[in-house]
Amino acid sequence: MKQPRLKTQGFINFHRKSIFRLLVVGLICYLYFVPNPWKLSPTTVRIAEFAGALLIFAGILGRVLATISIGGHKDRKIMQTELYSICRNPLYFASFLMAIGVGLLSGRLDFTVLIMVAYLAIFYPMMLNEAKYLRDHFDDFTEYEARVPLFFPKLQLWNERQRIDINFGLVKRTLMDGSLALLVIPLMILIKKLL
Repeated sequence: MKQPRLKTQGFINFHRKSIFRLLVVGLICYLYFVPNPWKLSPTTVRIAEFAGALLIFAGILGRVLATISIGGHKDRKIMQTELYSICRNPLYFASFLMAIGVGLLSGRLDFTVLIMVAYLAIFYPMMLNEAKYLRDHFDDFTEYEARVPLFFPKLQLWNERQRIDINFGLVKRTLMDGSLALLVIPLMILIKKLL
C-alpha cells in the first residue's frame, strides 16, 4: 500500500496541523502571561496594528494568487510561472506575512519576533522536506530549485503565462482558510482588553 505523500516527507509535515495548534495555544499563553518587555508609544502601537491588518490582508491575497497560479497542478508538475516563478513556496511566504501581521496586531514587538521565529522553526523544515520529495519525483525540479529562491521572493524572476486554468473550488477553499485569520483581529482586541 502506498504511503500518503505527507507521511513520506517526515514527522513535521505529517503532523503539521497538530503542531500548529499547539503553537497557537503556546503563543496565546505567552501573550497573556508574559509581560511586555518593550513598551511602545500609543501612536507606534496603532501604526503596528494597522500594518498588521494590512499584512494579514496581503497574506490572504498572496495565498489566493498562489492557489490560482498552481491551478490544481500540485503533485502533477512543477509550476514555474506567476508567484512560483519568484518563490518556490509562495503559499508559505503569504502565510508568513499573515503571521507577522498577527504579531504586529498585538502591538508587541517581542510577540511579533516570537511568531516569526516559531513560524520559521516549523515551516522551514517542512519546505526542506517538500523540496526533497519534489527533487526525488520531478526531473525538472533541480534546475528550478537552483534558479528560484526557497522562501523570500526574487521579483526580477517574474514569469507569467498567457492563460491560466482556475480551479474555483481550490481557490474558494484557500480564501475561506485564509479568511479565518481575520478572526484574529477581534480576538486581539479581546485579549488586549483582558490584559
